[in-house]
Amino acid sequence: MPNILIFCAHSDDEAIGMGGTIAKYVKEKKKIIKVVFTPGEKSHPHFQEKVVKKTRYKETDKASRFMGIKETKNLGLKDSKLRSEIDRPFVKKRVKELIMLYRPEKIYCPTKTDNHPTKDHQAVNQTVLEVVDSLRKHYPVYAYEVWNIFNEQLPHTYIDITGFMKTKLDYIKMFKSQWIYMFSLYMPAFIRAIYYGRKNNCKYAERFYKLR
Repeated sequence: MPNILIFCAHSDDEAIGMGGTIAKYVKEKKKIIKVVFTPGEKSHPHFQEKVVKKTRYKETDKASRFMGIKETKNLGLKDSKLRSEIDRPFVKKRVKELIMLYRPEKIYCPTKTDNHPTKDHQAVNQTVLEVVDSLRKHYPVYAYEVWNIFNEQLPHTYIDITGFMKTKLDYIKMFKSQWIYMFSLYMPAFIRAIYYGRKNNCKYAERFYKLR
């Protein structure tokens, strides 16, 4: 069974960026492993961080089971501070260990131009690429879009998700604690899927940048 390794800053990022592709891969019997850098404890500043963490962990587990994601690895780094957190020695070591353990067919991460306010998504992109570039074996790396505004001048590919769009939207809705944020991304993700579908001669598609 081929492994697909997905790195994300927060547990809902890949739902927006590649939820349809995940559903398609699961149907193709590929094993999905999701690596979450931070639980996103600062997403609700009026609640205790430990309460937010617990809620988001439970939410993520439920959503992963719904999608057929086989494993979710939580690195537990501080939310909104990944720029400094990734310099801690164990972070890149852990990312390397996971890549070496699963030897994925493909690796996915956010783009370097992702416009997330805290720049956490950019930090994940940087970390993953630095680790991949340090390895002897070549691993294909693709970037998915979340808070993206501008196009990147990079090779890209489209994946037809026509039969999986409803699953993607249902997956997004499962992150109920983040609904304010997810609602702001819901329609752009839907519109992008239509636009990319037209580019790819299908109804709905997701776009990925080829990084390595």
